[in-house]
Amino acid sequence: MAQWTRETPWRQGHLLDPDTIKSLNLTHPTAPDDTVVVVATHDCDLAQLPEGEPLIEVIVGRAIATQGDGNCTHAKNARKLHIEFEGGASLWVEVEATAKATIAKTALAPFEPQTNAQLSPENKAIFQMWLASRYRRSAFPDEFERRLTKETKLAEKIAKTVKPHGNLITGVFFDVDDGQEVTREGPEDTYKLDIIILHTADPDFAAAEAAAKDIVAVIKKAFKDKLFNANKKWQHIELHSCEAISESVLSYQLFKQLKRWRLEHISLAADPQQPVLAE
Repeated sequence: MAQWTRETPWRQGHLLDPDTIKSLNLTHPTAPDDTVVVVATHDCDLAQLPEGEPLIEVIVGRAIATQGDGNCTHAKNARKLHIEFEGGASLWVEVEATAKATIAKTALAPFEPQTNAQLSPENKAIFQMWLASRYRRSAFPDEFERRLTKETKLAEKIAKTVKPHGNLITGVFFDVDDGQEVTREGPEDTYKLDIIILHTADPDFAAAEAAAKDIVAVIKKAFKDKLFNANKKWQHIELHSCEAISESVLSYQLFKQLKRWRLEHISLAADPQQPVLAE
């Protein structure tokens, strides 16, 4: 019987091949014929012997025919990820945070990872960020989120604007009131919002920059149309700035000040609201 050792070939982001999936009775609930299973456990934990860490976490996903929903790429959605595996042919996979399962290392020991479809180093980093985002995603005050989603529908406008350019846009980042939590009451008491549309640098910087600038223009117009009144005063939310920035030039200092706006966002729901931590 095969033994699990520290020299295991399994790594985070590896795919189980179809025979392994069948042997372990892993099936996607709505697309069984398209089942794809991805290892989620980190490499360091995979190297531990079963006596200390007996289980491996995997995600039971599915193959998708298209190049993914733009709002689910680059870890922009904490609940669902569309990501490409490269190899003999491109394979796009959908995984959901709620579709995790555990299998015993001893059960996986006889099998080898799939070799014809793997994550690139960049996509493995995206996969890791997505796994982490479930536990460290940003939260925003309820009143701010109510104004952006229910009062103005601007959150929906942002999501629709980003979606067609999803593979070129790394994320949408907010700075609300310079990171300070302030209770706002009434339309005249406005939140100050700065938005950064972060775009990719490779493989086509010009296309990504153009897409990000187009998004910026649409967002600026939408905010002004909705929230800048006839007296030239902002209502509810003041869009202080909206910029397109490449991920190759965003400073770490600025990044720490920003919070990612998840395109499936749910705000804080506590009363009273709890402190908001930076992502």
